Amino acid sequence: MTEFTPPISERKTEELIEIVYSGKEHWNEKAIRQSKLELEKRNVSKKEQEKVISKWEKEADDYIVELENTLEQNKSEGYSILRMLYIFAVAPFILVGKWTVGKDLIELRNENFKLKFKQRLILLLTGTLFWIGIFVYWFNASEKERLKLSPEEEIEISDWKKKHGYEK
Repeated sequence: MTEFTPPISERKTEELIEIVYSGKEHWNEKAIRQSKLELEKRNVSKKEQEKVISKWEKEADDYIVELENTLEQNKSEGYSILRMLYIFAVAPFILVGKWTVGKDLIELRNENFKLKFKQRLILLLTGTLFWIGIFVYWFNASEKERLKLSPEEEIEISDWKKKHGYEK
């Protein structure tokens, strides 16, 4: 007889029922056969096994209902104003992966946070555009300042033309 770790004989009754009813997709035939024999040895009737299966089905149904309720609640949940300002302010850092603020867009979509998903997407885009605008403005202002001539370097164009022989 093939030995499993832990041995079939040392497993709990519920584990044995799970092995038997999970089928060949999850367990090999020898494990299923040994589990059936162990259940017979423990005098676990088909009725008791069906009771355990019914309990699991009810738990699964309850879980599905709870999950559906949670997903429905998530649909209308949004960010607070303070959190939105924070996401807006650090948007470029979030996009490049340097910072994380709560769940990312994929997690929000997967967990049915429709309002939060839209808010976050808009905040990330507008926040990033805002900072790009600030940078471009700062760069242009600094370039203008750098290229600005000092008073002694300013030359009247007519003086330059006379100096170089274009006008008399």
